[in-house]
Amino acid sequence: MRYKRGLLKTTLDRAYRLSAFWSYFSEECDRLRVIFSRLKYPQHLINTTIKIIVASKAEDQQRIPAPGDSPTVRIVLPFKDQVSADFVRKQLKDLRQKTHNAIQPVFVSNKIEQELKVQEKKPPIVNQQCVIYKFQCDLCDASYVGYTLRHLHQCVNEHKNLSSPIGKHYSDKHCIVPKDLDKQFFVLKKCGNKFDCLVHEMLLIRELTPSLNVQSDSIRAKLFA
Repeated sequence: MRYKRGLLKTTLDRAYRLSAFWSYFSEECDRLRVIFSRLKYPQHLINTTIKIIVASKAEDQQRIPAPGDSPTVRIVLPFKDQVSADFVRKQLKDLRQKTHNAIQPVFVSNKIEQELKVQEKKPPIVNQQCVIYKFQCDLCDASYVGYTLRHLHQCVNEHKNLSSPIGKHYSDKHCIVPKDLDKQFFVLKKCGNKFDCLVHEMLLIRELTPSLNVQSDSIRAKLFA
């Protein structure tokens, strides 16, 4: 019996909170009386509980104006928790009594994507452009440092050719034609323009001394190419 009374009180309280006018709440009470009667709730329990809830809410009738009265001023507020929401309702009730205006809070919750910080999706390495890259052979210690202003995947495809130092290396040293080289390329530095690429390419070649590079001072040769 205690469980049924508690469920009935909770349902009536929710109906009160969701009703825009007191008349709507009254209609909802009548509808709930029929529903709970069909659920085999004792009639005296239904009537007594509704009577108690209506009496407890009667003093708050000013919160729900009757149709035709002054328009309701609805204030949209973010929902934090039930305790805060009840406190805001109490404060607005005092304000209504002072201003004689119908003020009703409307609580909204943030969407999941607003609560969760979505990390910016970074493009794959092969889709980056204007970068200094390094190639590391997966069959030996040979390496190569270069730059590209285009997307890196275009440069990777070109390095499969025998005219490229990398393609020639696979053909001469390992007697194979490279097919998938994406995992052998790494971005060393992101640059803003061609001049930056040339400068940093030269510095990284001197620092890393890759075996497949034949020229360390590339800036003079490539700047105006």
